[in-house]
Amino acid sequence: NTFKTKRRPNHKKKYVLDMFPYPSGSGLHVGHPEGYTATDIMARYWRMLDYDVLHPMGWDAFGLPAEQHAMNTGTHPKVTTLKNIATFKRQLKSLGFSYDWSRELSTTDEQYFKWTQWIFLQLFKSGLAAQSEVSVNWCPALGTVLANEEVINGLSERGNHPVVRQPLRQWVLKITHFADRLEQDLAGIEWPEGTLVAQKQWIGRSVGAAVQFTTDLHGPIEVFTTRPDT
Repeated sequence: NTFKTKRRPNHKKKYVLDMFPYPSGSGLHVGHPEGYTATDIMARYWRMLDYDVLHPMGWDAFGLPAEQHAMNTGTHPKVTTLKNIATFKRQLKSLGFSYDWSRELSTTDEQYFKWTQWIFLQLFKSGLAAQSEVSVNWCPALGTVLANEEVINGLSERGNHPVVRQPLRQWVLKITHFADRLEQDLAGIEWPEGTLVAQKQWIGRSVGAAVQFTTDLHGPIEVFTTRPDT
């Protein structure tokens, strides 16, 4: 409990949050302590200035590797996930980071993901979550959808299995309903310019026009473009 968070009423406070790692079987890689060192420096700095600092650690533990390992070995994913978490925790403690381990959590904890499920239900009830046919990267061998960064030259990053683009009915969140608000609120955040640009691209807000092009064979074709002049 060396770095257990103390909370003094009406006292200055800081929340220093790391990106939770995915606990794979191989343990930490060099990129983990590189980033965690920087945030730990900030946590210690604010403590020295007499701030109440919350600096927690947890585990982004749901993932395809655990599912695949379970199918290949017959081992329940809970067993391997808890084992991997223990390895990561031991390694992080050996590096001396000033985490408040009393606040540790895993995304596989029922007391955690019940709230992510609750949030989804509120989005659904508000009309902000709906099912739609979306073109995805489907890997038949892994039996799952892959993100773009998980596909390399048409093959899955894990296992080098063929990946195809196909429509799939799935849940989507209507983030576009809040595009204006999301982009406006970036103005008050002190982030590097590259990060701000990436966030704006993720939000996907664009201003343009619907333009109709005439064709000789199939009639007019309407497209949306931000540059109708080109």
